[in-house]
Amino acid sequence: AGATDPLAEGLHAVAGTWFDVVYAPWPTAAAAAWAQAGGQIVGGVELLVEQAAVQVELMTGQGAPVAAMRAAGHRAVTAKDGA
Repeated sequence: AGATDPLAEGLHAVAGTWFDVVYAPWPTAAAAAWAQAGGQIVGGVELLVEQAAVQVELMTGQGAPVAAMRAAGHRAVTAKDGA
């Protein structure tokens, strides 16, 4: 967390996607600046959810409830951040 904060000030008029593996605190300064400049953001919760979904499928042989997992991940991060 915080490793890309110094980049935030220089992010203007962007196109494309910023993949920030950090999930807490969220959003990072760089992710917020990228979004404010018009870019798309993918955060660390998405990475964790997709990794977990593959693990569930490999261990159980059944599809993972990705939407429920994503919602739970976002709730957990929000609770951790105190928001």
